[in-house]
Amino acid sequence: MDSLREMNPPAATTPKQRFDDYSPILNFAIWVLAGYATIFISLRLWGKYHRGRRLWWDDYILVASWMALILGCIFQTVDTTLGFGRSHHGIYPENLETTRLLSTVAGFFLILAAAWSKTSFAATLLRLAETEEWLKKLVWFAIWTTNICIAGSCIIQWAHCWPLDRIWRQEVPGGKCMPISLMNGYNMFVAAYSGLMDIMLALLPCKLFWPLMMKRKEKIGITIAMGMGVFAGAASFMKILAIHSVNRPNAGPGMNTPKVGPNTANISSEHVVVLMVLGTAESAITIVAVCMPVLRTLLMRESDHMLKSSLLSRIP
Repeated sequence: MDSLREMNPPAATTPKQRFDDYSPILNFAIWVLAGYATIFISLRLWGKYHRGRRLWWDDYILVASWMALILGCIFQTVDTTLGFGRSHHGIYPENLETTRLLSTVAGFFLILAAAWSKTSFAATLLRLAETEEWLKKLVWFAIWTTNICIAGSCIIQWAHCWPLDRIWRQEVPGGKCMPISLMNGYNMFVAAYSGLMDIMLALLPCKLFWPLMMKRKEKIGITIAMGMGVFAGAASFMKILAIHSVNRPNAGPGMNTPKVGPNTANISSEHVVVLMVLGTAESAITIVAVCMPVLRTLLMRESDHMLKSSLLSRIP
C-alpha cells in the first residue's frame, strides 16, 4: 500500500492539467555556464600558482563571486525538484511557498555574483591603470555606483513585502508589498546601468594598451581577452526584456496567480527561466572575462617554452 501511495499521490495534490516544464532547460543552461566559469577560474588560480604569483584582492573577490554563482545554481536546481520552471498549475500546492522562497534565495546569490564579478574585473583594471589617475577615478566611479545600484536590488529582493514571509506566502491575506511596476522599473534600470558599466570597463583596456610600445597583435589579443565583458553587458541588457516579460499581464501560467493581490501578476514560467539563465550568464561571462588576461599570458609563455624546447631538441 505504501508503495502504491508513492506511485500515485493523492488526487488533491496531483497536477491534473497539462503544463509546460522548462526545468530541464534551466538546469542544463545554468550548469553549463557554471562549469564554464569554474574551468576558467580554476585555470586562473593554477596559472598564478604555477608562475609563483601571490593572489591579490581581485582574485579573492572573484572566488567569492564564483561561490555565489555556484550557490545560486544549487538553489535553482533544488527548486526545480519542487516544480520551479513549470507552469503554475504544474506545481504541487504544498510546494508553492518553498519554490518561491528558494527562487528568491537563488536570485539573491545571482545578484551577489554579478556585483562581485564586476568589482573583481574593475579591480584588475585598477592594477593596470596605476599611472592613469583619471582612469582610476573612472573605474572607482563604476565600482561604487554599480555596487550601490545592485545593493538596492538586494534590498528590494528581501524587503519588497511586509511582513517578510509574504514574499513567498502570497496567498495569505494582509500585509503590504511594493507595487510590482516600481520593483520591475528599478530592476530594469539596474540591468541597463550594469550593462553600460560592463561595456565601458570592457573598452577601457583599449585606452590602456594601444599607446604602449607593443606589437599590434599583442594589443589586439589583450584587448579581445579583456573585452569579453561586452558579452556580460549584452546579457544584462537582455535581462531588461526578460524582467519586463516576466510580470506582464496575461503572460501565461506561471509562479503566481493574479487573484493573490495587487503586487502579483500572472508570471510566465518560460520568462522566469530566461531571466534566471541570463542572470547566471551575466556573472559567468564576467568571471571568464576576468580570467582571460592571466590565461592568455600563461598560454603564451607555455607555447614559447614548448617552441624553444622543440628547437633545442633538433640541435645535434
